[in-house]
This record gives sequence, C-alpha cells and structure tokens, in this order.
Amino acid sequence: MIAGYHTQITERWPEEELHYKLNLLPQPLCNKIMAKRQHLDVQLSVTGYIMLLKLIDHFGLDLRLDDLQYGQYQRPFFAGGFDFNISHSGNRVICCGTTKGKLGVDVELMKPVTINYDDYFTAAEQQNIRAAKSPDALFFKYWTRKEAVLKAIGTGVYTPLLDIDVSDDEVHYGDEVYYLSSIDIAADFAGCLAYSVQQDIVLKKVIV
Repeated sequence: MIAGYHTQITERWPEEELHYKLNLLPQPLCNKIMAKRQHLDVQLSVTGYIMLLKLIDHFGLDLRLDDLQYGQYQRPFFAGGFDFNISHSGNRVICCGTTKGKLGVDVELMKPVTINYDDYFTAAEQQNIRAAKSPDALFFKYWTRKEAVLKAIGTGVYTPLLDIDVSDDEVHYGDEVYYLSSIDIAADFAGCLAYSVQQDIVLKKVIV
C-alpha cells in the first residue's frame, strides 16, 4: 500500500512553534531547511518531514531521520525496503511512502501557463494539450506526471522532461515500468503519484 499525508499551511507559525517543530528533526536537516529564504518554504519543508515521521510510524518501521542517505542526485532515501517522496507547492505539502518498490509524488498549484511547450513536452503530449478543452489543466496533469516519474527514478531535473512521455498511464524508462495515478488534494492543484509496483493508495489530510 502507498500511504500519504497532505496538509496546507494557513498562517505563519510563531517562533516558539517553529522551534518546537524543528526540535523534532535532526540538526543537519534543520540547518538545511533554515537555509531557505522564504518562511513559508521553511514551514512546508518542516511539515513534510514531520509527515514522514508519521509515515514511518504508520508502517511500524524502525527508522529515524538520522538514517537518511542521499543518492547521486541528492534524492533522500533510507536503506532497505521503504521509499518515500515529498512535494510542496503554493501553501500545500504532501508526503507519500511505500514498502513496495519506488515512488515519486508531485503537486502543483495551477496558474496561467506562459512557457514554451516545445521545451518540455513530446509531440504527442503537445498535440493532446492543444486539443484539450482545458489546455492549462492538461498541461499541469502532464507536468506533475513527468515530475513524479523523474522523482521516482531518482534523477529529478537531471533527466530532461522531453525524455519522458506521460500521455499514457504507464511509463517505461530503462528496465522499469512506472504506473501513474492522479491525486486530488484541492480544486486548484494538480497532482500525480508514480510508482513501480501496483498497489492501493490511501491519502489522508492531516493537521501538523
């Protein structure tokens, strides 16, 4: 099963609340988070890792955030069979995890699109977007799909978006197949889960 928690940040935390929540995280991770310039980004990052702690507890795993390692492309991971991913956009954040295979998650606040499709989408994807009744909605559906797949693969921005075609619900990359499921956390957000093992998905909105 893929389990996930999501939430939104509705106000700036008082300093004492921020410090309390930071104390739940290892110091090296706190240092990395506090290097962010925007207070909202700090809160979203802290919240993402607190939800990761909740997922570790949910799966009954003997893991600590001190156990986090980082891959070649700086994707955080734990040694063993548990994989997780965190995404945030606007004022919302989601964290998902599984003990079966690899996963990636992406959420994006939808807004007017001004970028050049040619730089990010295959010919088939571009044709579908331009023919859609709501091109911007399909743009964000495809965008979150691409991001989720690249995060599952572990390369992120180091793999060009043009290398991944997400016009179908399955993506073949190397020796892996990634399955795609749209996720709905709010009306003005698009989201996707990409995962290498088919399984049930359970998402829950929480207050952190």
